Amino acid sequence: MSLNGGSRPPHPLAAIIMLGLTVLFDRDHSTAEMSALAHQVLSAWPVPECPPLAIFGVEEFLAGQVKIPAGVVWLIFSSMDAPDLLETLSQFEDRCTPVMLSCTDQTEPTGTSHGDGVLICPPTTTPAVTASMLMALWSQSPTLISLSNELRMIQTQQGGLVEQIGKMDEELRLAAQLQQEFLPAELPRIGDIAFDVLFRPAGYVSGDIYDIQRLDENHLGFFVADAVGHGVPAALLTMYIKRSLHTKKLAPNCALGYEIIQPSEALALLNQDMVARQSGRVRFATACYGIINCATHSMILARAGHPFPILLRADGSTDTVAPEGSLLGVFPDEVFEQTTVDLRPGDRLLVYSDGFELAFPGKEENQPVANDRYTTEFERLRYGPIDKALARLDVTLDAQTGSLNQRDDLTMLCLEVKKNAVAHAA
Repeated sequence: MSLNGGSRPPHPLAAIIMLGLTVLFDRDHSTAEMSALAHQVLSAWPVPECPPLAIFGVEEFLAGQVKIPAGVVWLIFSSMDAPDLLETLSQFEDRCTPVMLSCTDQTEPTGTSHGDGVLICPPTTTPAVTASMLMALWSQSPTLISLSNELRMIQTQQGGLVEQIGKMDEELRLAAQLQQEFLPAELPRIGDIAFDVLFRPAGYVSGDIYDIQRLDENHLGFFVADAVGHGVPAALLTMYIKRSLHTKKLAPNCALGYEIIQPSEALALLNQDMVARQSGRVRFATACYGIINCATHSMILARAGHPFPILLRADGSTDTVAPEGSLLGVFPDEVFEQTTVDLRPGDRLLVYSDGFELAFPGKEENQPVANDRYTTEFERLRYGPIDKALARLDVTLDAQTGSLNQRDDLTMLCLEVKKNAVAHAA
């Protein structure tokens, strides 16, 4: 049942957005009774203009037979325990509609909040106070409607944003899977030369990459690269670097028909290729490439701006392998120095990315984040089987402050000369 509040003209704002006053009553009340009560309240409305009035039974509303206009709702029930009350309130809460609740058995004082957007008004309240409360709620309706519309828009946009984030997440997972496929499925071993690796991307994909290749019957080539930057661009660059590293070249005069390219020459060719392919924006990386003769234990190593590899000698001493060489992708005619090192049984060579300098926070508050504590952790890698030593380092990294938000990619490739190859194989 819809009624107009007397002969008074509607409020201008109500005429624009159709704000009204709706009275909903339960089965213990009649339409005539509610109409008389509503007109009595409207006659006490604090201002000359009063809202359009609509009166419906709550059963009609819950059955979807009537449409409640925007504005304020006055619920009149015989009991706070009425079975339809909770469902009715929840529907208006979802709509962000202000509600005034009047029940015969109410004990709370007038104006008490019964929940979000619901005020208590006992039936004994005077028409003037009731009208003032309804007008206070009604006057806030435009703001609530505006906020409700904005909320719906945000929720719609949020749905699209969530969908886009889901697509990005799926694409990054596929990118991570693809990068994993570029890494060695198994680490090769010849005689008493063995490798192990620790690989910890900071995100889905890593700006670090490594590779170990068997070059012939006696030689293994190993490679670690770190693209400057993070995320997908750095990962794409590392995969390009790995595919572009030349390890052999045709040699018609050689009995095998090919020659192994020396590390310094391999890095020079890679550097020239990277510089030639750049189009206005410099993309550079660090790298370290080495070749070891598994029969003689002689190793040749070159590096391009990469951290100096650390050599843990079996006698307890520690050396660094420090051939000179600039970053890849900067100077087209850069010359990379290479160094020859003779390894002995029990020696371990650590080739790692620079993320370890940020992996261990300083002990003092004013100490820079980047520090050399990692070298102390590297010293401990000389003890025990190399796979267990790297596992200990992995656990140590997990225990560091901020390890859940790792600042940089971490990669360590460890070359080990076994002390007793036969015993190790057994």
